Amino acid sequence: MEMSMLQQVVPRQEHYSQSRAVALQNVESTISELSGIFTHLATMVAQQGELAIRIDEDMDQSLANVEGARNALLRHLNQISSNRWLLIKIFAAIIFFLVIFIIFVA
Repeated sequence: MEMSMLQQVVPRQEHYSQSRAVALQNVESTISELSGIFTHLATMVAQQGELAIRIDEDMDQSLANVEGARNALLRHLNQISSNRWLLIKIFAAIIFFLVIFIIFVA
């Protein structure tokens, strides 16, 4: 009787050992998949960091370009303002000569 019980216990232990081995293989494959996922995630984070740095550099360059454009517009405005006074003086002289011409010649 002991022999038959022992023979029944041994297959159960083998079945238990096999099921534990399968479970360990599943855990190992899951850990391997997680390792791949975290590696991919680390790569994505590094790429995003590089992208953020590039965006920051582009923003600095854009700011410098905007400041340069602003300065150019201010210079142009000053030139236009000085030209405006010149045009006003020219038109005043033309009107003055026109008035004198009309008064004395006509």
